[in-house]
Amino acid sequence: MIGRGRNLAERRERIEVPVRATEPQRLDIYLGAQLNWKSRTRLKALIRSGKVKVNDEPAKPARKVRAGDVVTLELSAGAGSPEDYDELELMVLYEDPWVLVISKPAGLLVHPVGRHVYDTLMNHLHHRYRHARAEDGDPVVPRLCHRLDKDTTGVLVIAKDPYVHREVMGQFERRLVSKEYVALVRGEHREDSVELRVPIGEGRCLRTCLEHDVLRDSRTGVAVLARFTSPEEGPFTLVACVPHTGRQNQIRVHLAASGHPLAGDSRYGGGSPPAGFPARYLLHSRAIRFYHPRLKCDVELAADLPPDFRELIERLGSVAAHRHA
Repeated sequence: MIGRGRNLAERRERIEVPVRATEPQRLDIYLGAQLNWKSRTRLKALIRSGKVKVNDEPAKPARKVRAGDVVTLELSAGAGSPEDYDELELMVLYEDPWVLVISKPAGLLVHPVGRHVYDTLMNHLHHRYRHARAEDGDPVVPRLCHRLDKDTTGVLVIAKDPYVHREVMGQFERRLVSKEYVALVRGEHREDSVELRVPIGEGRCLRTCLEHDVLRDSRTGVAVLARFTSPEEGPFTLVACVPHTGRQNQIRVHLAASGHPLAGDSRYGGGSPPAGFPARYLLHSRAIRFYHPRLKCDVELAADLPPDFRELIERLGSVAAHRHA
């Protein structure tokens, strides 16, 4: 779920970067190290356009910045050069005047966070709807109804209307939204079906998530879809996961706590992606069902596995069939 603090998915038109360099550095080099920009060339263009200032004064790329300086960036809709945002082709599963549902690709952050303020899904969406108007004439401002991690793929719901955003967010909070994920985990999951009930706290690793001072009730249903054995890497299991609560990284933490972490999920004990695997863990948001507050009906949508995930499963399946032939 999205926290009740600052909305990280909102349009960001101004960024302040305090300088903490121990030695004087060129402005373009310092900003390039502090912010995730595609290239130094594009950053220089932003500086030369007058949209970057040091201590409220226009600056050139070669200007030296020192500790105590404050760099401000005035950004166009979506935090970056608008032409960059036409490069992403969204896989739209459903769209109407109030709701957009996409199948998110791997490797894409959903909103700016930390040093990564550029080239996120919300940047692209703000650019996509920068000239759109709702039925009442107000600008269309996309808002996330929930989040997926950077390498998690699949169904993601975005509201284009503030009323719909508020109502759908309320459904997530009241656990009225049905979701199903598909995951490839390490090891042979012996139980065909199980409910994992492991309290979760906040943390950056499995130990801190499970030993945090404040633990919250968390439940995930897991059902085995297929079992495989790789000659090089040993057993894997393809599972369907249904989260009954909405804690951060819940599925990843629960699978790891059960002894079957996502293959390639180094943060929670899954190790590096095995040879021949996609360069990430494999967790896919396959289906979702929510109530559409404008259309007054349930909306149920599904997203196919991404090609690299599907091809890997087919390859593992063919190896298993060959071994048992």
